[in-house]
Amino acid sequence: MSPPLNASPVTLIASALLPEALAGASAAERHIWQAALPSAQSLPAARVIAQSQVVARQVQSPTAWNATHEHALAQAHGWSNPDGLLPLAALAAHQRGLTCPSDQGWAFIDVVHWAIQQGQVHVHAPGQVSPAEDQALREAIAPYAHEDGIALWPHTPGRWLAHARHFKQLPSVSVDQVMGRSAAHWLQTDEVAQQSPAQRVLRRLQNEMQMLLYQHPVNDHRQTTLNSFWWSGTGDWPVQSNNPEVHLHTELQTHMAAQDPQAWGLAWHRLATDVMGPALAAGHALVLCGEQRQIRLSGRHPRWWQRWLSPKPLHQVLA
Repeated sequence: MSPPLNASPVTLIASALLPEALAGASAAERHIWQAALPSAQSLPAARVIAQSQVVARQVQSPTAWNATHEHALAQAHGWSNPDGLLPLAALAAHQRGLTCPSDQGWAFIDVVHWAIQQGQVHVHAPGQVSPAEDQALREAIAPYAHEDGIALWPHTPGRWLAHARHFKQLPSVSVDQVMGRSAAHWLQTDEVAQQSPAQRVLRRLQNEMQMLLYQHPVNDHRQTTLNSFWWSGTGDWPVQSNNPEVHLHTELQTHMAAQDPQAWGLAWHRLATDVMGPALAAGHALVLCGEQRQIRLSGRHPRWWQRWLSPKPLHQVLA
């Protein structure tokens, strides 16, 4: 177990580590991703990162219910909530000044694309959702959700905040965990007899919305259809939530999900210069997250003699 992060400002970067699959990939594929990272010689911020001390490493199960960067966020805030009940939606509601009755819980509702392949459900990112599409979908779904006691609030295009009794103490799988993957492991309780009453309500609503969205006009001109939704981020807001100076950056996720090393590398360059380097220089904790791993770097400045040493390549530091 790593020491708590809530003693100083923390900067978290999602999808900042090289893909886990590279361990079994060809040398050429590994080189493409490794070469996408900036070099310490070409980018001053990369040198700062490469010379920083790795003070902690953590690895989580690929079948965890929350993504690695979400667990890092919980640790930074000092939350003790278990996997699957990290109150990410409650945090977003709290930041927006929203409240709900004490017998209800918050959740995120994301519109997604479901694909059934060989009997397995795969959840895919919907691509960009415009504000007009978001409003049209929310207006279509809201009456059905209201019938089941679910209130919807706008958050970002394609993602809404929701509160209802169904979400109270209901574990959920992060959409970041299932995106682009088979959801089989997390849908093992799909048999109605195994589901809780809340799960049955939400699964029924999910099925109804699949039928509603199948022919919805919003999909007439979309390359990726919006044909279902996924709920996540459930969990009660802690009585005490420490360290408000926690900053999570998710810009790299889209490029990692698209398996685009060039775009990912360019975004990595920008974040290194604008966010990572300054955070370390200010003495803040920097946590770089991957699919199953997180690495915490110390913001302490290198000793005078270390400044003259050639730093390791970033791909070795981040291994």
